[in-house]
Amino acid sequence: MARLARSGDAGAFGELVRLHRTKAFGIAKRITRDPQTAEDIVQDALIRAFRHIDRLADAERFAPWLSRIVRNEALMSLRRSSRRAKESTFSDLTGTNENREENVTANRINDLDGLLYRLSRSARAGDETDEPENAYMRQEFFAAVHRMLHGLSLRERDVFEAFFYRQLGPQEIAQALGLTEANVYKLLARSRRKAKAERVREYLRDSIDASKGSAGAVLAMRIPPEAWKSCETSLAVCVHQWLLHAGYRDEELSDVMGRTGQAFRLCVETGSIDVSGPSMYFWEPVFAEGLANAGLRVRFAGDGGAAPTAYMLREAVMLARSEIAARRPVIAWDMFQPGFGLLFGFDDAGQLFTGDDGSGAKRLSYDRLGRGKAGGVFVMALERDAGKRDERQTLRHTIGMIAAHAYGELTFPGYACGFAAYDVWIRRLREGAADPLGNAYTIRVAADARLHAIRFLRGFEGRLEGAAGRLAFEAEGHYYETAGCFARLSALFPFPEGGSLADTETARTAAKLLQEAKEHEEAGLESLMRLARLL
Repeated sequence: MARLARSGDAGAFGELVRLHRTKAFGIAKRITRDPQTAEDIVQDALIRAFRHIDRLADAERFAPWLSRIVRNEALMSLRRSSRRAKESTFSDLTGTNENREENVTANRINDLDGLLYRLSRSARAGDETDEPENAYMRQEFFAAVHRMLHGLSLRERDVFEAFFYRQLGPQEIAQALGLTEANVYKLLARSRRKAKAERVREYLRDSIDASKGSAGAVLAMRIPPEAWKSCETSLAVCVHQWLLHAGYRDEELSDVMGRTGQAFRLCVETGSIDVSGPSMYFWEPVFAEGLANAGLRVRFAGDGGAAPTAYMLREAVMLARSEIAARRPVIAWDMFQPGFGLLFGFDDAGQLFTGDDGSGAKRLSYDRLGRGKAGGVFVMALERDAGKRDERQTLRHTIGMIAAHAYGELTFPGYACGFAAYDVWIRRLREGAADPLGNAYTIRVAADARLHAIRFLRGFEGRLEGAAGRLAFEAEGHYYETAGCFARLSALFPFPEGGSLADTETARTAAKLLQEAKEHEEAGLESLMRLARLL
């Protein structure tokens, strides 16, 4: 990977960052003892590493090389902080504690611009031993801080300046500015959020300017509301709409569900069967394999697992922009509600995407990508594979994915997949430990998926001859019975009402239906595996 990155492959460098970022952050945090400073240091170190990776003589030594850069950046940061703390220009607050309040009042926020000016002058003077690149990056930082703070209200700027630059405590600020301590804490929190958001926007703006890319584009794409209601697996809806936009009008949604393996999946949260279960698995390998089987190549940015760092957000935004500029929408997680949707427009001037995830076409700020209700940035770009697919090979590969999922797919701690998911689910129902909403939602997703599994298998029956056709018909029959069990479960536990899990008899009936569904599905998979051996 490091060799590819050294040759200029930005994607390979992004993968290196994903692998080593946590360790780099740990090093910076141990030195600075401040998470926010550590994050800034890691960001600066990654920029330096990307710019100078061609100097890395031994590609296998990337990790220690990056660690050394991070340590140097962290130590330089401490030295700069120590030097600035000694400079009188940091504050006009001379004298005793008794007259400090009067000095603060006399030096209200109007002095903040002067303070930032002095800091930037100090940065320009710099250390004679500093490299020109470091001096330039410091100047850019102070210019960015200046722009950030102008996004605050007058009162927010007052509090921000007194706390961060004049080193006053909340009680002192409250007395000097005629506020309550509670108001000071609220203003500090709000100004922090605003400054951080502006810093991210500034970072994205600089990245966009450096890319010299398109200023904006909106694809002629309208997703009918009924499309989102045609399937409970939002990923499949997005892939299907992407194919339709690309001109593949003969593609059926059930074919997408089947070829990607989504029609045969079952994932549950093991503690209480909560609503997170159906979407909690390792997306990248599952999507890459399934979409390759559907004739699509994929590229990812982000992992969908946590609020994005500035770097991760940048990667996602740049990927989405470049794909939309190339007339291809991208799939994104958690834009306006938990689930997948499509981004099909961007506007650099306003830093806004246009997208739809079933809640209608809306605008989404670049910096809000990955910060929805579920959290975690994840953008996936698709490209049609020019190779011709063989139907029998596609079906054989699909069966392989179904079996791998059913018999032990690797997943997150606290979650289970395939037949193991059935076993956990049955136990939770018998124990009375299932969450009503999560139970109903998981049933809804599984019931819908099995209907698409039936349609997918039915499409193959007429195209397979002899024993192969009979096995496909047999497998369809077993999955039809599985779907029937889930239909009865849906009647017992409608979503979003949830049904009555507290009723012992109802819970016992539900556990029995799940056991039957599992047995039918096991028989269906056995028929499919015999079919695969014939193909």
